[in-house]
Amino acid sequence: MDTLRVFIRWCGTIDAVPTDLWSKVVSPSLADGENSRDVMLDSEVADGILDYLSTYEYASERHVTFLLIWHALLRRGAIHALDVDDYDPQEMSLDVRHRPETETPIKNKFNGERFIALSAETCSVLDAWIADRRPDSVDEFGRHPLVSTAQGRAHLTTIQSYVYSMTRPCEFTGECPHNRSTSDCQPAIDRSQAVACPSSVSPHAVRRGAITHWLNSDVPEPVVSARANISTAVLVEHYDRRTEREKMEQRRRYLNQI
Repeated sequence: MDTLRVFIRWCGTIDAVPTDLWSKVVSPSLADGENSRDVMLDSEVADGILDYLSTYEYASERHVTFLLIWHALLRRGAIHALDVDDYDPQEMSLDVRHRPETETPIKNKFNGERFIALSAETCSVLDAWIADRRPDSVDEFGRHPLVSTAQGRAHLTTIQSYVYSMTRPCEFTGECPHNRSTSDCQPAIDRSQAVACPSSVSPHAVRRGAITHWLNSDVPEPVVSARANISTAVLVEHYDRRTEREKMEQRRRYLNQI
């Protein structure tokens, strides 16, 4: 509604609507927690996806994309912005940079720049991707994108399509929870239609699930917050989907002698 009000106000400047119509567009008042979504990828589902990718699509573009979201907690914009040179195999790290002058801005701009430590497993996948499977292409600015296609840097919508396609249950389990025949279901047949699958999720939902998973794994909130490049307040309101009981049990492990 906030966005709609801005649009209506602009319409008033070109006489498309009455100039004061924008003031009639009122956003609802939300209680704490109502301005957040609960859609996320469960950690057990993520494990199934990773097992499938490791077995059947090792070091593929979808494997690399999923690892960078689930383990590095990267947004799709950050994945889009990465170059091959931003990956340091010796230091086992990624250097996330805001480069709007060459059309790869990242959220939070220069405040979003950071180094991301990687596990040996993730580095092995990236090494194999770069050495054997990555299309050797450059973008229009002469940069070598880490996640590339035959046409150059993978577009944001391409990265999104990778996630929608790999989170279809029929893709990594061979079964459909919606009692559809995979031979007749269009989202199952055509990866480009995967968004229409009721069980597929967006990159943001994968990232939300990953953040919740690492919090449940006792990774401290400040560590998750810094890695994901979000404030602790935003993390709690929009990303942390632990139940109050799960939080209690985590505290118990530290306070069981009190």
